Amino acid sequence: MPPPPLSRRALLSAASLGLAGAGLAGAGLWSGPGRAAPSRRDLRFIFVRIFGGWDTTRVFATSVDNPHVDFEDAAQPASIGDLRFMDHPDRPGVRQFFETHADRCLIINGLRVPSVNHRICERLALTGSNRETAADWPTVIAHARADAFGLPHVIAGGRSMPGLLGGSVVQIGDNGQVGKLLDGSILGESDLPVDPPESALKALLDRHSQQANAERLARSTDRRRQALLADYARSMERAGTMKDRVNDVHWLTDGSFDSQIRVATELLGLGLSRCITLSFERLTWDSHEDNDNKQHVNFVDLFDGLLALMDALQGSAGVTTPTLAEETVVVVISEMGRTPQENLAKGKDHWAHTSALLVGPGLDAGRVIGGYDDLFYGHRLDLASADRDDGGRDLTPAIFGATLLELADVGPVPSLPEYSPILGALA
Repeated sequence: MPPPPLSRRALLSAASLGLAGAGLAGAGLWSGPGRAAPSRRDLRFIFVRIFGGWDTTRVFATSVDNPHVDFEDAAQPASIGDLRFMDHPDRPGVRQFFETHADRCLIINGLRVPSVNHRICERLALTGSNRETAADWPTVIAHARADAFGLPHVIAGGRSMPGLLGGSVVQIGDNGQVGKLLDGSILGESDLPVDPPESALKALLDRHSQQANAERLARSTDRRRQALLADYARSMERAGTMKDRVNDVHWLTDGSFDSQIRVATELLGLGLSRCITLSFERLTWDSHEDNDNKQHVNFVDLFDGLLALMDALQGSAGVTTPTLAEETVVVVISEMGRTPQENLAKGKDHWAHTSALLVGPGLDAGRVIGGYDDLFYGHRLDLASADRDDGGRDLTPAIFGATLLELADVGPVPSLPEYSPILGALA
């Protein structure tokens, strides 16, 4: 068996010991035959949006030795290798998830989102900016390769913030609108219902539209008009691909997490999308009272859902790898955390420091980066190594987003004037 490739963390450690020039083969970086990891350019992404503000002490905190923080009585720190988390006897699904997927998990603690307003925090956490023109991370990632996918970024649940990149985003909706658009049956739901044409006539109309557009493009001498006609031609081509696959996807969702998972795995497995956004939104995440009970139930159900999601990815064929799990990064994030101490109603209020969970390829995984200090503020990081460094950088949403863009081989974008990824978090 060949030795596994060295992570970025291992290479940095070797360099610090003066071993960088000793030869990669001698350091264990094997280059012989075997299963190749997907390139960053080929990675797919599923974003799981937790709107309402989760209590990071329930799962992501790594110690109960803090008198300034109210933990659950039965909670105990646990670890699987270098991956540390908070265990609870009544949430066995959390331990099961990490026991099964620890080597692919990266927990990021102490993400500072400088607001306590839900919508503002959501925009900051997912775009790195408070500007409405800024697109969220899955939209930016999908848009970078929009021409390669019929539906670059699909919203299977919740909402998106497409900014100026709305052409790369499709909302599935709760009644299968996309499927109805593709097969034409939505014409029967208009204010003046119209029977869709027969399939042979639809094909003839499509060919006529494509031919007419090609002729207009050939005659045009105006560069702006040429660009618009070329975009239309690409759209027609993508629409044809989508129509051919209309019966291969269960477009109708009932809003449940299971139905969102089904749509996500079908779209990714068919190569129709690069990014899917799922929603695990519940009013009880915003637990200003009865925090323990509300957060407990939500985390039980969330990790049951994440186990089902990973099972679905492992059971689905990938596009560039044998399974979707080998080419898909799952990003789970809430826009804010909860205060470290309870209020008089046994609840916890809004807190501007949160956590994120990443699962999948391309990560220097199996560990926790970042953390919380005695006042439950986020630690600073050295971005090159991802180690705690009091003289380093605050873990901001822009840094988090840049890390995802680096992982996706997207690179700098105009909405992020400073591009500062956590390179030590990547394999």
